Amino acid sequence: MLDSCNAKLKRDTDNISVLRLRGILYNMAEKYEKALIDFKQLLITMPKDSSLYFLKSDCHFNMGEFDLAKKDFLRALQLGSQPDIPETAIENAIILNDQELKEIEEVLEHEKNKAILQQFPDAIENAS
Repeated sequence: MLDSCNAKLKRDTDNISVLRLRGILYNMAEKYEKALIDFKQLLITMPKDSSLYFLKSDCHFNMGEFDLAKKDFLRALQLGSQPDIPETAIENAIILNDQELKEIEEVLEHEKNKAILQQFPDAIENAS
């Protein structure tokens, strides 16, 4: 499926759906650096998409970059369900303890699965 995404993006470099799908596929294949490139590119055109920040956070988390993961995690919460998180909390985010890591990991897994489930019906339909 990655080959199909790459081929489509060569023809249509601005296809947001295919770029998001490719980022998710890279993430699932544990190619986190490549996934981050796609998610960052998407955020240029969709800076308020909380799901992209959750996906970025998941990549950073899996790479062991916990402070970056927390910053993206807080940004996602700020854009989504908890808009009262102040900017300074995001800028100064530090992972405090193992319990906090576990809670972030659980939310990230849920959000990643949600993004996958939302994206793949479109991908299957477009592949037909």
